[in-house]
Amino acid sequence: MTRIFLFISILLLSLNAAPWREMKSFTLKKDETVRLLIKTTTAKKERILLWRWTLYTDKALVVHESFDQFVGQHILYLGLNDSFRKPLLPALKSERDVPYALVVFKKFDDKNQTAQFDFLLIDKEKRVLVDYLEKEVK
Repeated sequence: MTRIFLFISILLLSLNAAPWREMKSFTLKKDETVRLLIKTTTAKKERILLWRWTLYTDKALVVHESFDQFVGQHILYLGLNDSFRKPLLPALKSERDVPYALVVFKKFDDKNQTAQFDFLLIDKEKRVLVDYLEKEVK
């Protein structure tokens, strides 16, 4: 009986385990930029991931991002399309082992005119390291 309870407990804990390896929250004012230094553990490459928001209207947040000098723009809505995903390295064996960053729009504070984001690093193979550089104001 004890073995069954132990097995079920371990199973439930493994199912509730977070899929991300690292998480950090940021609160940004308009045009403040988050800069992250992405390092590979094998080839010792360094790349910059950055994002900022420029407009909040009709419950939609316009976010600009850049990774390896490739730029993108996303329109994020709370609860629906509230995040963008950025692959950080190519796949080794399958698409399931691709390390990627997930930037999630959590909330907007109308009073302070700030947006809150969560940065999640999903990297099962531990191929990526992240250095959090200071926020910049343009």
